[in-house]
This record gives sequence, C-alpha cells and structure tokens, in this order.
Amino acid sequence: MYHMTRTLSMTLAFLGLGSLMGCGTSSVNRQDLLPRLREAIEAPVATEQTNVDNSRLVEEVADGRVLEDMTRVEVEQRIGRGDPCSRHPRCIENGFEDDDWHYTVGEMGEALRDNAPVLIVGFDRSGRVTRVWNLRMLP
Repeated sequence: MYHMTRTLSMTLAFLGLGSLMGCGTSSVNRQDLLPRLREAIEAPVATEQTNVDNSRLVEEVADGRVLEDMTRVEVEQRIGRGDPCSRHPRCIENGFEDDDWHYTVGEMGEALRDNAPVLIVGFDRSGRVTRVWNLRMLP
C-alpha cells in the first residue's frame, strides 16, 4: 500500500510540475511572440530577409504551440482576425473548416507575393484553438 501511495504521489507531482513548466513557457512565448506576429502580419515586406524572418516567426509560433487552447476572441485580440478558411485552398488541402482562420504573414511586394508564410488556426466547437498549421517560405 505504501508503495502504491508513494508512486501515485510521485506521478501527480511530476504531472503537476510538467503542467507548470508548460504553462510558464507558453505564457512567456505568448508575451514575446504574439505582438511580433501581429506586427509581421500587417507590415510590408520589401526584402527576402524580412520574409525569411517572418517565416521563422510563424514556425516558432506553430511549433511552440503558442496559440494552443486560446479562444477565438483571444486570438483576434492578440494577432487580429484571420481570413475565413473558406476562401483559401490551402485550408481545404489541410483539412481545416470553413470558419477556421487563415493568415498571410506580411504585406508582400509584387516580387515576393507568392512566397508569403502562411499560418492557419483551427478552432473546435467551443471556439478554442485545437491545431495550427504553418507554411514556411525560406529560400
């Protein structure tokens, strides 16, 4: 009995610590990355290097699960409202719903128009982010 109680206590402690560690990282990432992402979405892209930087940022947001479990309202407040996925073939190709959001990151000049990084955010029925997909455009 002692062994089972000790094992259960250790398991719960480990899970609690893991949750706290995850939350701390996510919180720090959100505070740092989301303002940068919002700015990048709206900013003009005049050089290939800016496009590369935007691509890395999009990848960091997606891989770091920075948007995970945020509500639709929170996402809109932090990075703006995306375009409905119903207008973008990339959403359909990747199994997103019509009301999920699509972001092209950066206002692309003519020379870079087809090379913009893409971020797609999928929501569940309750309006929480359940998955994020990104297309990184690096040379």
